[in-house]
Amino acid sequence: MQLANYSGAEALPQAVKVWQCYDAVFGDFDSEEEWTRDLFVRHASRGGYRLACAFADDQVVGFAWGYTGQRGQYWSDLVADSLGPELAERWVGGHFEFVELGVHPDFRRQGVGRQLHDRLLEGINGRALLASSSDGADAAVRLYEQSGWRTLGALSAEKRIMGRDSV
Repeated sequence: MQLANYSGAEALPQAVKVWQCYDAVFGDFDSEEEWTRDLFVRHASRGGYRLACAFADDQVVGFAWGYTGQRGQYWSDLVADSLGPELAERWVGGHFEFVELGVHPDFRRQGVGRQLHDRLLEGINGRALLASSSDGADAAVRLYEQSGWRTLGALSAEKRIMGRDSV
């Protein structure tokens, strides 16, 4: 397996390969075109965007992406409202937003998620935020907790807000 990083516009040619893995993992979009337009391209256009991919042969078997989150963006504002003014002041705005992490079902439990997590955050200094399941038994939650993330608050009953400060 090989890992590769892409930033900004250089990630766009990978969309088709990432979509195939994304769809196998999440299956929450009706079409590749909708996903590309409404999620992938929109995120890739944000400042500080980076994409990490794991390849087996020429197939993407895992991916992670994020970008610099700012106030005025939907998710950042939602998090700020959920955390309250004091925590929001410290954590929200100029943070690295860890948006997606997915590993194809056939490649799970092989350390791919950890490698992608670490690769995506390589060189990121400062605050990072993500939303994750509130289920402590979830493999992604265990990965985040073992990697220094801590729960900052609740986004909903099913979702927690986690933060990591690497300074």
